[in-house]
Amino acid sequence: MKTVISVAVYGNNVVMSSLYASLQKRSDLEVRRFDKGLSDEGIGAREALPDVILFDLAAGQPDFAIPAMQKHPEILLIGVDLTSHRMLVLSGEQSHLATADDLMQVIGQAKMKTKQMS
Repeated sequence: MKTVISVAVYGNNVVMSSLYASLQKRSDLEVRRFDKGLSDEGIGAREALPDVILFDLAAGQPDFAIPAMQKHPEILLIGVDLTSHRMLVLSGEQSHLATADDLMQVIGQAKMKTKQMS
């Protein structure tokens, strides 16, 4: 059985319109647009929340990004900048923080990931 990933494209500028048109061609994605922020009016009721939200990183940080990660940590937020061919992947994944050692473990993991990407 093929898994379909739900993707919401935030905004309607040229960059996001291009991505939207391109992603719609894929049979493994269910793609839709929204531009009202992460709310019931913006992208649908909780049961219809997307798996991924794409937004234009070059156009500035949308005001919904951090609150969205806190309210819906299961959604993956991806900021794209087609001019620099980069993306910023934001995850609401949370870790337990009880000591400075817990924090250092997360910092070390992030540093190793950064080195691998370089």
